[in-house]
Amino acid sequence: MPDGDEVNQNKDVMGDLKQRLADSPLLVKGFNRQGLCILWNHECERRFGWHWDELQAHPDPLALLYPDAAVRRAVRRTFSADSRFREWAPLTRKGTPLPSLWVNITLPNGELLCIGHDISKQKKAETKLQLAARVFECSLEGIMITDADNRIIRTNPAVSHITGYDSDELLGRTPAMLASGRHDADFYDAMWHSLNTRDHWRGEIWNRRKNGELYPEWLTISALRGKDGKLSHYVAVFSDISQLKVDTATLEHLAQYDPLTGIPNRRLLADRLLQAMARARRLNSQLAVCYLDLDGFKQVNDELGHPAGDRLLIEISHRLKATLREYDTLARLGGDEFVLLFAELPDHDDLTPILTRVLEVVSAPVTLDDAQAWVSASIGVTFYPHDDVSADVLLQHADKAMYQAKQDGKNCYRFYDHRQQAEQQDRYRQLQSLEQALQQGEFLLFYQPKVDLLNGRVSGLEALIRWQHPEQGLLLPADFLYQFTGNRLEWALGQWVILSVLQQIDRWQQQGLHLTVSLNIGANHLLQPDFALQLDAALRRYPRIPPACLELEFQELAAIHHLEQVIQVLEHCHRLGVQIALDNFGSGFSALSFLRSYRWTNSRLTTASSATCSPTTTI
Repeated sequence: MPDGDEVNQNKDVMGDLKQRLADSPLLVKGFNRQGLCILWNHECERRFGWHWDELQAHPDPLALLYPDAAVRRAVRRTFSADSRFREWAPLTRKGTPLPSLWVNITLPNGELLCIGHDISKQKKAETKLQLAARVFECSLEGIMITDADNRIIRTNPAVSHITGYDSDELLGRTPAMLASGRHDADFYDAMWHSLNTRDHWRGEIWNRRKNGELYPEWLTISALRGKDGKLSHYVAVFSDISQLKVDTATLEHLAQYDPLTGIPNRRLLADRLLQAMARARRLNSQLAVCYLDLDGFKQVNDELGHPAGDRLLIEISHRLKATLREYDTLARLGGDEFVLLFAELPDHDDLTPILTRVLEVVSAPVTLDDAQAWVSASIGVTFYPHDDVSADVLLQHADKAMYQAKQDGKNCYRFYDHRQQAEQQDRYRQLQSLEQALQQGEFLLFYQPKVDLLNGRVSGLEALIRWQHPEQGLLLPADFLYQFTGNRLEWALGQWVILSVLQQIDRWQQQGLHLTVSLNIGANHLLQPDFALQLDAALRRYPRIPPACLELEFQELAAIHHLEQVIQVLEHCHRLGVQIALDNFGSGFSALSFLRSYRWTNSRLTTASSATCSPTTTI
């Protein structure tokens, strides 16, 4: 998922683009996914008479420009079509049609830019050429007149400006002298068929200037006939749309490529991934989707600044591109996340040396001015069609495998395993269920008397936890406590037990009952750095309770594996006045020697340990 810096960066790019287009001499309007107007530049205000705030507030701004519902539907259909130029005549505020040439560009965020060129002069020249000599001379569109044999008999100054030929060089020759060679015979056959049957043709065509440069133009040809219906002339009106093509290409690049690194973005990756999947199905081959996240990139940003982080991303993208084959794809999704798409892999093992090389080039130091930065890569990999899912789900699976690489120590790659992911999802659901149970008070404490076998008296109570499950009923500790082990909820449950026991002891104290209550402490809870401090704070909340009324039990195994840390915690608890008991003593090695090393309140021995103690053994 993109981070905050990436979102701001994209917003800045789009904002800068919209600001430039706002001052463009072209007609520029923009719509969001809901069809509301988000851009209406100054040229649109000048040409149409509608102000920006009026368009912005209108629930269907296209209705102002195209009152005819059928025309409006036709315009909307072009929003999702290809990027060809199309001619429309939206109405001005005064109700006057404004003939114009439009192209639609879809931005990465789903917004639509419509860029138009006013061709009203060209249209007037098409219909009133004989009566508009001044328009003929002053028009910015090229106007060329030929006789019935298609020989050029007159051109206006714009023709010379566009083609580079003087009028004298064109007269007597055919327009074929401008042909670019990019169109085949079928293209020209269709043009002449339209002229012969409909007396006009309109479309985009590529021609060649005098200096040999190819250029695109929007061309309209009309056949003129006399009163007798006999063909007399052809009139061609055209405009150079080179700059419009450049602007369109720029917008297309912005829509498909990452502005920082110049590599494909998420939109272009999605297109290439779909193509690669189709090719893999057709050729019975396979491809790999690798989700790469940089380890340590945030530290570079924090310590060296975001400009340095940007330079690092550029350098890493250059290194990654150098590891790819010609038909592979590298894309940046945002922040420090990249995707590598490897197509036409003969075997899974063929990817191993490539991934090893990727890890090497990423982990090499990057020089940033006077400093050096080190990052590494965590990579998640999935294969298609082995992982036979959609393109979006392939990326999700590779992302999950990447997080597994993070958990396994970073600077490595991991392959997506649907069975492992299913187990992780089960653990996640269990964790959610436990957290909900804690929040909703589903855990209960029962108090079991501890009887002195020598005199039969109750020496204290032991707190036993149960789960009043809303569906499964009352559950014993063996049914759920193991799920807490090693996760963040183990501490939360332990704290809840301590506070609940202290609250119950306090109520008994008020009733004149002075009882000692023991409770079991999990190993991870006991080994928390602030365990003793948290226990001290809990005791201070109940000042009537003598600390000795609380006895903490823990398993011997926790003490054996973390002996020094356990001793420190126990010494602190001892100073607080809390009793300490060792539960299940003798289940580990060196049991008796450890038992002798500390002053325990109580110890509960296993059968094996009690059997090894002689009557003279001192504990």
